[in-house]
Order: sequence, then structure tokens, then C-alpha cells
Amino acid sequence: MVEGPDDKHTLVHLLKRHGYDWDDAELKRPHVEDVGGVEKLLDKTLLSTALKSHERLALVFDADLPPYNRWHQLKTCLEALNITAPDAPEPGGTLLAGLRPNTRLGIWVMPDNSRPGRIEEFIEKLVPSGDTLWLHAQATTTEALNQGAPLRQNDHVKGALHAWLAWQLDPGIPFGVALASKILGHDSPEAQRFVDWFHRCFS
Repeated sequence: MVEGPDDKHTLVHLLKRHGYDWDDAELKRPHVEDVGGVEKLLDKTLLSTALKSHERLALVFDADLPPYNRWHQLKTCLEALNITAPDAPEPGGTLLAGLRPNTRLGIWVMPDNSRPGRIEEFIEKLVPSGDTLWLHAQATTTEALNQGAPLRQNDHVKGALHAWLAWQLDPGIPFGVALASKILGHDSPEAQRFVDWFHRCFS
């Protein structure tokens, strides 16, 4: 379960770039569900139903920025369902026992299970190393803020990413399409850890 459609298509295409076959009819594949926001994803009733319905369940959501503490919110929710979670996410992605025997719950907190932030900070690491347009997008976004742009300072990375994507051959494509078309890379350390966690979760 993920927060929204951008998250869904980003993860599907990232895994595809790593060789995961979403189209193999003989492979038992997970369904990636966009639940429509982090508050819905961390809803106790929804989690309880999902944990009772699936042998393997994975949650992918943003850590967000202070004052939010999404991990604490999830931990409180899970403990109400008699699932004990650690005080902080595991750096390589968290795996817990589910509600029923032989079931598993995986949790990945964007961007990397340790820093505050969102999927944009994860995507930032997929911009090709040394891309001069990316450096320009970052500087231009800073200058726009200095010129009074209403963009929130906390959204600097998000604004710079969308500026960078606006300057590609097909302007303004979503993250998932940028992954599929190889405008974005796929093999940052964070991406590799995510893929490893995914395979451990659904093995």
C-alpha cells in the first residue's frame, strides 16, 4: 500500500528497471494499491483489514518533515493491533511478523528509513550523477525563492525536480515515466536497499 499514484508508478517502474517482471502470469505478484493519502494508509481499521487479508503486506509512505512523526503514528497504530514495532525504522527497511502465523509486514519509510523527507528526496538520488541541468534546477529554484516564489522552503527538492523534468525532451513527465524512459537512474544505494527490502518482504 502506498500513499498516491505517483508513489505507485515510481515503485512499479523502479522495480521493473531492476528486473522485476510485473507481467509474468506464472509469478504471484503483489498488487500495489494507492490508498489516497498517508492518513488513510496509517488508519488502524484499514491496516487491521489488510493484515488479516494478506500473507504479505508492505507499507511505503513518506517520513514527512517535522512536526510530523509518521513512524510514531504507525507504531502506535500497530501496537493497538498487538504488533510490536521498533522505536525507529530499520535502515534497510523494516520487516515484522503479521497478525496471523507465517504472515509478514514490511515497512519502508521514504526516503531512506532514517531522514525526514518524502519520495522526492528518494527520487533526487536517481538523477544522473554530474547532470548539469540538475545543478541549474537547484540553483534556479533557490533564486525563485529569493525572488518571492510562494514555494515552501521545505519543498525545494520537489520544486527543483519538477523544474528539471520540465526541461527534458518530453516536458513535465511523472516520476514513473521518467524511470521507465531511463531519464532517471535506478541504482542509487537507497534504490538498491529498497529493492532488496521488497524481495525480502515478498519472498
